Amino acid sequence: MKHDILGKTIKQARINHNLSQEQFAEIINCSPRHLIAIENEYKKPGYWLLYKIIRELEISPNEIFYPETADNRSEKDELIDLIKLCDNHTIKIISAAVKESLKSKD
Repeated sequence: MKHDILGKTIKQARINHNLSQEQFAEIINCSPRHLIAIENEYKKPGYWLLYKIIRELEISPNEIFYPETADNRSEKDELIDLIKLCDNHTIKIISAAVKESLKSKD
């Protein structure tokens, strides 16, 4: 595994969320300099900071721990990972939408 995959994954997810390093550092309660070191200098965050980063940027842990499978993931797998991040209210909405979609398929 490449040693820089973590930093690249975090940086790309942050950019995809349209957040500057300064904005994101404030959200996860770390210094911008520390975030720069994680993204660009192979610095590894501690457990709780990594947890916050993954949750805030909605990064699938598989992207970090199993990057070789990222290209082989189906849309269904990605949807399942996103659903895991949802609260109960959102899951009910999604479930109702899927059920209606399946009804119209018949």
